[in-house]
Amino acid sequence: MKKEANYSDSGRLLLQKLVVTPLIVGSVGVLGLIWWYAVIPAFLLNGWYWYRYNQRHRVTTDWLRQVFAQVITLAYYLGIYIVVILINQYNYLGIPAAYPFSIFTYNLTTLFAGSLAVYDPLPWFFIGSFWSGVLGLWAYRLRSGQTNKPNGRQWCSLIILILVSLVPVWLHFQRNERYLGLNDRFVTNTSELNLKQYQPFTQRSRAAKLNRPATLRIHNNYPKINGATAAYPVEAAIAQNVYAGVTAKQANQLVRSDSTPKAFNSLLKNQADVIFMAHPSKDQYRTAKRANVKLQTQHVADEAFVFFVNKHNPVNNLTTKQIQSIYQRKMLSWSQVGGQLALIQAFQRPAGSGSQTIMESLVMKDKTMAAPLRYQEVSTMGEIIDDVAGYNNSHNAIGYSFRFYTTQMKLNKNVKVLKVNGVAPTAQNIRNGRYPYITPVYAIYRSDASKHTHELVNWVGGQQGQALINQTGYVGRKR
Repeated sequence: MKKEANYSDSGRLLLQKLVVTPLIVGSVGVLGLIWWYAVIPAFLLNGWYWYRYNQRHRVTTDWLRQVFAQVITLAYYLGIYIVVILINQYNYLGIPAAYPFSIFTYNLTTLFAGSLAVYDPLPWFFIGSFWSGVLGLWAYRLRSGQTNKPNGRQWCSLIILILVSLVPVWLHFQRNERYLGLNDRFVTNTSELNLKQYQPFTQRSRAAKLNRPATLRIHNNYPKINGATAAYPVEAAIAQNVYAGVTAKQANQLVRSDSTPKAFNSLLKNQADVIFMAHPSKDQYRTAKRANVKLQTQHVADEAFVFFVNKHNPVNNLTTKQIQSIYQRKMLSWSQVGGQLALIQAFQRPAGSGSQTIMESLVMKDKTMAAPLRYQEVSTMGEIIDDVAGYNNSHNAIGYSFRFYTTQMKLNKNVKVLKVNGVAPTAQNIRNGRYPYITPVYAIYRSDASKHTHELVNWVGGQQGQALINQTGYVGRKR
């Protein structure tokens, strides 16, 4: 008959807790860094190990030593994690390379968490390791009839441990709040976008001008123009060439550049007569139907939807399948697409924006994008470029937008536009159709629009209007 284990050597027991449990959970549960449920088998195996351990040694009296050793182990791993996170202000990419060595016993999990900066799930590994070990011990005591009714002190300890187990929730919340609040602080390679440089009817306006008078001139009841930010140079050029007798101050009221959702809503509310943007989304069409507004669309230009990375990123080309996998979070590291061993930070735009609508319909098609982390969803076209240029002073981000906006309007020297399927998004490749992501730009107006609005849209789609669009830097539609 086996003798009960001698636990006078508390250090030996503590060493077992510090090493054996992490070895089990870290190796079996490594995929839990990606899919939370993948770590469950590791926790079950750890609980079974400590159940068999107690059964093998027939522990009867010194079970509290085990719990104490579990608490010390949790305090070590979780405590170091909290200190490192706080020192680095919740910035995973800033965590020093030496940190994984302090948790090396989690082997494979440590390796992948450190190399890919996937630290968010890590505290749950520590918490799960603790509770699975405790439950293994409790299951043994329950089966051997050793359970006693907890006293007040034990209940108090249990409540404290449960509260400590919720620390990862608090850390996750604090990190999200800090990243949103300090977003500008982490962006060091910003560029300025000044739409005033395209403002029509000013002396130094960069708005394109025809080399001969426009065949359409509007002298009164000027249609109000709005649209996506990227379309403002086109809008400004149209007004400057067609509107007669308008001052720069009046033009500010007639030609606006809001975000796509705001511009679309302005059309529904009769605050704009015509808007220029990508094709409306299904949700936007449903919104128009609920508002009893019938829309008319006119294809006026073609534009490339582009992907960009930091200029120091060695990757220059991605395939459609790779892009889809990145935004489905099936590919996590740049090393999977020929780059460095670094976590891919895939930035997105909000639902309803022109960029997001095109991303979902043209690029992802029937594939669902993974939900972005809060700091990975940026509200404006300019922010996504600046974030990719230098988010957290790193080179591992990717984002998307429209060619003209990225390369002409929001010119940031710290980003580079990628080829897709080996084809660069040049004007020539848009015209010949070789670039895979070509999206039409539409003039959208109400079916009950004014006479001048109809005339304006028809002119933009005609020979002079198309010449003006090409002169602006966009690509006129194919005839």
